[in-house]
Amino acid sequence: MIRTLTAIVLRPTPFQEGGLIVSFLTEHGERLVGLAKGAKKPTAKWVSSFEPLSLVTVSFFGKEHVELRRITRCELQHSPLILGHLESNLVVACLADLFDRLAKEGLEDDRLFRLLSACARALKQTPERAMAILAYAEHWLLHCLGLLPHPRLCGRCGREDTPLVLFSEEHGWCCSACTPVDPEEALPAGAKEHLRLLRTLPAEEAPEPDATEAARAITLLLRERLLRELGGARSYDVLFKLLI
Repeated sequence: MIRTLTAIVLRPTPFQEGGLIVSFLTEHGERLVGLAKGAKKPTAKWVSSFEPLSLVTVSFFGKEHVELRRITRCELQHSPLILGHLESNLVVACLADLFDRLAKEGLEDDRLFRLLSACARALKQTPERAMAILAYAEHWLLHCLGLLPHPRLCGRCGREDTPLVLFSEEHGWCCSACTPVDPEEALPAGAKEHLRLLRTLPAEEAPEPDATEAARAITLLLRERLLRELGGARSYDVLFKLLI
């Protein structure tokens, strides 16, 4: 049986005899893996189609429940990679790593595909804002995982007119009215406003992660929470080593 889908390339892994095992995020938000025989050979017509975050039309051959299907066709529609732009390309690797580990085979969540598509388009349009786009994706991935409650209301007392001072895994966002916190450990002023921007702006207009003290604190907090959930990510180690 041949199945043709629109998908985003996540991770290409070298395989025997010049082949690649490639994971994809499909248009339905499901992770699928296929074998592209001979894809790394110089004469392969589709070698450029398997770069991370490339949007492709891909055809799989194999039974529905087979773990590894054979890729029979892969046509490139769009790639966010930009020659010579280190920061943007490192963020591409981080995003591919995150979605490859969070998307599941047999479990569809089209929010993941919409999010990754939006981030890939934004990276192509504004590669100089790569770190803002990464922080935007981290925020929404935590939301998709159900690990990030809405910041409008305090998770403890329900108030919405007071500043946020703490993020608790038990209660969510907590405010100054009900949560005593050492001022040096509290979230900086403007945390709620930065979270509002993350929730309301599109990927291409994502707020800069270091624009304010609150933005820096929220970015670090959410990134640490996501990486803790994943048990770390090697692509981030490379990013931190080269850029941060």
